[in-house]
Amino acid sequence: MDKKPHQSLDGNLRKRFYLFRHGEVDYTGTGGVVKDPDLVNLTENGQKQAVIIDENTKDFLIERIISSGLPRTLQTARHIAERRNLEIECFPSLKEYQWDPELLVKTDIKKFGYLFEDSKAKEMIGGTEDADEFYNRVTCKLEELIKEDWNNMAAFLHGAVNAAIMCWVNDVDISFASKYDQDHACLNIIDIDINENGEIARKILKRYNIPPYISSIDSEIKSSWEKTASKIANLKQ
Repeated sequence: MDKKPHQSLDGNLRKRFYLFRHGEVDYTGTGGVVKDPDLVNLTENGQKQAVIIDENTKDFLIERIISSGLPRTLQTARHIAERRNLEIECFPSLKEYQWDPELLVKTDIKKFGYLFEDSKAKEMIGGTEDADEFYNRVTCKLEELIKEDWNNMAAFLHGAVNAAIMCWVNDVDISFASKYDQDHACLNIIDIDINENGEIARKILKRYNIPPYISSIDSEIKSSWEKTASKIANLKQ
């Protein structure tokens, strides 16, 4: 595999970051919301999506693969890692926003569909961590990883985590996260330039929310989080 460093026009080191969301999951289980959202597995469709994104990216130069370590990210990354004989590195700091299904009983479930738009988002979506706390744990770990030695890296993460990263890429507050919807098993491509002092000089969003089924590039009207919130709302009725 060619590991020759990339360069920007002005001489910075350019790193390519392939950011995936995990494949389809279902938080509603068998007639109720799952007790621990961290432990859900890919659905049958999610497993098919993992196979498809491997085929879609078979010619990509990827020298490193990371994930949050949660089952759904490992299951999504497996085929791409096996094709390249790479280990999937796990970083718990990159796990999904933490929420407790039991706390949803006391919330307006519709708010769950819009992430951190409201200053009281934690209470409104059954969260167990503040939005800023969540944003900081994700972006601090990401910036640590960016400074390490690699040229092309793939990350398999989560809807809210990817949205937080998009806020970071675009230099906006975490309250804008709901603007960056992520389809299951989607791909984003981000180029990151590092200057001679090891500092991040610029972040360039090259591709956004590419679905696994390339032939179907139109999008559903409801966002991914709205669909999840709708399923939970139906259970509460």
